[in-house]
This record gives sequence, structure tokens and C-alpha cells, in this order.
Amino acid sequence: MGGDRYPKVGKQRWPRRVSFLSIEDLAQTLQLVEQLTLFREALVLARSACPGLEPWLRIRAHRIPELLPDWSDLICVCSYFDANPRPNCFSRQLPIPVGTKFIEEHAGILSELLALVLGDRVNDKGVCFEERFHLRLEPAQVRFRFLDAGLREQTRWPVMDCAVSIDDLANLTWKIPRVLIVENKAVFLCLPEVSNTLAILGSGKAAALLPACSWLQESDVVYWGDCDEAGFGILSSLRGRLPGVRSILMDDETWSCRRGFAVSGRNDAGARFDHLTASEAEALTSVASGSWMLEQERIPLQYVENAIMQAFAGAPNSESGETIQLTQKQIAARRRALAELAAHDQEIGI
Repeated sequence: MGGDRYPKVGKQRWPRRVSFLSIEDLAQTLQLVEQLTLFREALVLARSACPGLEPWLRIRAHRIPELLPDWSDLICVCSYFDANPRPNCFSRQLPIPVGTKFIEEHAGILSELLALVLGDRVNDKGVCFEERFHLRLEPAQVRFRFLDAGLREQTRWPVMDCAVSIDDLANLTWKIPRVLIVENKAVFLCLPEVSNTLAILGSGKAAALLPACSWLQESDVVYWGDCDEAGFGILSSLRGRLPGVRSILMDDETWSCRRGFAVSGRNDAGARFDHLTASEAEALTSVASGSWMLEQERIPLQYVENAIMQAFAGAPNSESGETIQLTQKQIAARRRALAELAAHDQEIGI
């Protein structure tokens, strides 16, 4: 016991240390006897069903209390994979007495546990959960939309907007004069009509999936993504596979004009920027200096339409070799829209 003197109550003695003879006594005092019992049962279950988890239990056992509601199901999944390391089916088809969505909903913690349980039976080259643990993966879908009804009729495609597997898209033999790739769905749905143009929703997968489509080699491809490290990384990677790809609204001029709408972004350690133009690289430098992100949705539609039309001006309009030519009236209208946009930004202090 130690003592301290206080002006109003005088000298008081306070305990400096409290000792317990056992962890059971501590649990009893803290009214955590039931939790201690459940914790011990969880340890016994894990060690008996999945001995390979011992390294995790020694280092991360403190996480068990938060996982207790799902612990028996987690161990059940680990035990199944230990006995069946190559299921080769969809996770919802596994004959495990847990909810069909359980593995999807707990993929994070299961990745930690299964990596230890399976050891060298994990597919180290796999990127996602399904690939690492030998599960079937739903074929990647790519959504596209015709921005010209006439082009749809020429290709004899039945609908204006749809999604197909990347393999089906790659196997098409059609000729598309112009392709516009965007990353965000809201932008994709609001794109204006543009003659002989197909819009593709990248959803962060454009660089990885689209180069498989050989017909893109014959198209005039324009890419527009968010102004952040991930967006510039996708652009650079895509251009590395399709050297003719151009970008819109990803230059320093756009960044300088709209930076007031930028929000905090995230660094992308895996991104590479070997195939950017000087203006794109300058914008990337500005973005990376503060880990900023200027999202596509922050660019007004008037500005977007102007950029798209200018990007495709002079590009082939059809197999006949015609080109898009903006009339003086169209140019004047777009200039007015940009002037109004600039005035509005100045008015609200951007």
C-alpha cells in the first residue's frame, strides 16, 4: 500500500498492486469465467482438429475472443481443406456444414488460417482467395455498351448494354472503329452518344483482361480512369499491352482545373508507370504528392463530352474512312459549357 496526501481529505492509502493466485481467480473477479471457458474450449478444438494452426495460436490467440461466434465453423472449414486441399469447385458447393456464403464472408481470416493448415499445398501463384486455395472462380465478366445504335446494328448484336465473359469477348471477330474504356459504373451509364463507338466498363480490370481481345488492336482505344495512382497504373499497364491507347482527362490540365474536388486516396505499391506521357506523368506527380484521388464522377458531363469528342475528332468514323468533324456551333457550345464550368468553380472557391 502506498500513501498520498490530498488537501481536502488528508493522507490516503491506495493499493499499488493486485495479485491473483490463478487465471481462474482473475476471471472470477472480472466476471469473465464463461469467456475464459469458451476461450479454452476454442484452443482445444483448434489443436485437435488442425494441429497446423499451432503457430497462429501461439502468436494470435488474443484474437480468438472476437472470433468466438464463428470459431467452430472456421475450424470446420480448415479441417475440410486439410483433408481436401484441392476442392476444384465453387466455395458454395463445398460439403461443409456452414452457410453457403460463410467462406466468402470470412475470406480474410480464413486466408490466414488456411495458409498455415495447408502449407506448401497453397497455390503461391494465386492472386485471389479462390486461386490460392484451389477453388473454382467465376469467369471474369466485362460489361460494354454501344454508344451508337447504328454500330450495334452493323455488328448484329442484340442489345445495347450487356456483360459477357472475357473469353467470349476475346473470341468476337467484329470490327469496332473506336473504343472508350472507363472505370466507374455511374460514368459508364452517363456517357453521351458517340458514333461508331463502343464503351467498356473497366472496373479496375481493364489492363489485366482487355489485351486478350485481339480485335482491340485494330480499334482506336481511348482510356479514362480516376486520377490516382491506381488509375495511372492501369493506364500505363494497358498501354504496355496496347501501345496505341490514348487517355482523356488524366493530364495535368485536368488535375489543375478540378483538384478542388480531389479527396484522400491510397498509394498503390504494385502500380507501375513506365508507359505514361509527359502530361500524364506530371499529373501523377501532383496526385502522388498528397496521395490524392480525383474520381471520374467529379468531372462534369459537359467537360466529359467535350473531351470525348475532341479525342475522337479526326479518328475514323467508319470503315469508309470518314472522320468526326465538330461544327463551329458544336465547338462554340462546348466552349460556353467550359466557360460556365470555370465561372461556377471560381464562384464556389475551387
